[in-house]
Amino acid sequence: MTLCSIFGDDNVDVVALNACDVPYSNRIIYVDKQVNKIEKFLNVIMGMPFLLRKSAYKKILCLCKRNQYDFIFIDHSIYGKVSKGIKKILHSKVITFFHGIMQYQNEEYKKHNKISILYPILQRNMRINEEIAVQTSDKCILLNERDDNNFVKYYGHHADAYFPVYYHGKDIKIALRDYDQNAFNILFVGGYFWPNIHGITWFVNNVMPCLNKDIKLNIVGNGMEELRSILTRENVNVIGKVQELDDWYNNADIVIGPIFEGEGMKSKTCEALMYGKRYLGTEEALCGYPELQKYKCDSAEDFIKAIDALYRAHLPKYSPTMREIYLEKYSPEKAEITLREIMGV
Repeated sequence: MTLCSIFGDDNVDVVALNACDVPYSNRIIYVDKQVNKIEKFLNVIMGMPFLLRKSAYKKILCLCKRNQYDFIFIDHSIYGKVSKGIKKILHSKVITFFHGIMQYQNEEYKKHNKISILYPILQRNMRINEEIAVQTSDKCILLNERDDNNFVKYYGHHADAYFPVYYHGKDIKIALRDYDQNAFNILFVGGYFWPNIHGITWFVNNVMPCLNKDIKLNIVGNGMEELRSILTRENVNVIGKVQELDDWYNNADIVIGPIFEGEGMKSKTCEALMYGKRYLGTEEALCGYPELQKYKCDSAEDFIKAIDALYRAHLPKYSPTMREIYLEKYSPEKAEITLREIMGV
């Protein structure tokens, strides 16, 4: 959407993998990912990005050759072979956006998950494609300084620019009124993914028992209903998947991020700011958000103390200060300014 805002809808072609919905562009080219494990395995063996069919790769190159684009924006570092193929046929500027450093991510993944005997082959494929992306991209942009440190560690030089997380929030219903004043609601939003599972389980076991009985925790996220049989406390409500987040955020007094593993920037932190919510998070959850460091909680004691203070303060659920941080630093308007500077347009 930001690229369309910069160049105009009619000047941006979006190559959408697996027929995903891209409602903000007038020019969408759909290409399919591989559909079975055999094709994925063959991709890995041949050095293709494992999520991309060979036919889709050829289609992308044909589009580039026919349309002679000025810029190619590749939204992940695992598509190195694509950037290499494009540079062979075009003099376009290729910009690759690293959502993290895959070599680091894979090492962390192995620490916390059981891996198959084929995983090292997949890991090698991602490493090679990421290395090619570094070599063939005109600019490599990262989320923050922490990712840049890993970039230096694995590739020996710094990112060309930082492009922080941002959220499109124009259609979000911001609560300027208060909801239920009879309860103090804590909200956790996150899908069924190992850092979220570990973090919220730790929080329920170590923080919730020490809080006032009027303080409630709501857990919202795709697949989180799997935790209902595990997180069984009277003041903990495991919701799981919901259609709309507006009411859950608007009714929350604070949002929490007890996340201890990962990299990059946490998009849910940005989402909470978009809703004007005070956000208590660990160092990991707040990485890349320097304005929120005073809300950092890295221990159960930190969380208990901070939550108790906010509970006793009787503050409005909506914080104009948090919303202002979002608007100034992590909004689409700010993202457009940053991306224009990166692309030199």
